Amino acid sequence: MQISLSKTLAFFLAAISIATAHADTDDIISWVRSKGGTFSDKVEIKRHPMGYMGVFAKSDIAAKESLFQIPKECYIQIFEEAVDPDVEEEDSASNAKHHDNVCKLAHKLMDEMKLGEKSEYAPYIAYLKNQKRGQLPANWSQAGKDALRKIAVPGSQIVDWIDLNFKQRGCIGDDPFEEHMVEMTVQRGFDTALIPIWDMVNHDNAKINTENDSMHDQDGMKVRASRDIQAGEEIYATYDECVDCGETKEYWGTPEILRDFGFVEGTARRWVFADQEIWFEIQHSEDGKLEVNFDDEEDYYDDDYYGIPGKNQIQFLKNELHRLNEVGKSVLGEQGEIPDSEWTNIQLLHSAAVTDILAAIEAAQAATRGSEL
Repeated sequence: MQISLSKTLAFFLAAISIATAHADTDDIISWVRSKGGTFSDKVEIKRHPMGYMGVFAKSDIAAKESLFQIPKECYIQIFEEAVDPDVEEEDSASNAKHHDNVCKLAHKLMDEMKLGEKSEYAPYIAYLKNQKRGQLPANWSQAGKDALRKIAVPGSQIVDWIDLNFKQRGCIGDDPFEEHMVEMTVQRGFDTALIPIWDMVNHDNAKINTENDSMHDQDGMKVRASRDIQAGEEIYATYDECVDCGETKEYWGTPEILRDFGFVEGTARRWVFADQEIWFEIQHSEDGKLEVNFDDEEDYYDDDYYGIPGKNQIQFLKNELHRLNEVGKSVLGEQGEIPDSEWTNIQLLHSAAVTDILAAIEAAQAATRGSEL
């Protein structure tokens, strides 16, 4: 069997990429340990067969067993310069402070990237330099951006957030390097810090098997197994229900995960239509059915309580479902010039939205009928 030159080159480049990634992560682990941190011999950082990097169990791990500890000396952070958003402020003011923090951290990252091997974070910087631009929709191809805008709910910033929140506010210009640094800061950061190794643990709210203390603790980021983990399992965390996440889950859902991290969630998803006061989560039950959970437990202190959608809200969901079905016909018929990775995420988001909104409509209607009996 003959293999084409292009395929041979692709295999060769892929092998180099894997070898480079392993060398970079090995250097980071050694560096973290040299700073007084720990990294269990029972876990490893490697590339999944699907192509993404992650942290995996090499052998069985008992619940509460330490996985790793990252000292603060290893963080790229802006703790002293950061502004703490006031939860009582209007969303616009709170968002502005958040974007200011991201801007400061992005510029700190830019400085360290330019220092390269001279940076005090050199092993981590070497790893970050291998992260490709365009992993988030904000830096997708023009064709991919145009298609995703049509799929996303009207008014969404899923594509244009860098332009709206960083370019127009003077944080960065049109330099692709600066755009990539903002992209990387949002994708890999925790608002005010970039934390090596912790930023390599992937997200899945249906498969969380870790627990951690606050990143602000004096001893740094400490991560443990939250349950027994078997050899070969991937190590998962949550990006929106974590110790330092605040009230993120109240306004952050599956589209925001794609916006900020570049992937569409699988078996556990959330949808937030804030203007319509609609919030619901979707999970796959053991028998394969979809379970819909509304924010239906009112808390006296919870100003963001939405409850089960009423008649007008159900009509909004029906209109959105109709829009998605119509847009799907015009957008998903032909891939055209959209790169494969972007096309896959566009299809996944559309499919998830259609499936989940239909399930939410049916659940809300059933709940409404039940309350009338």
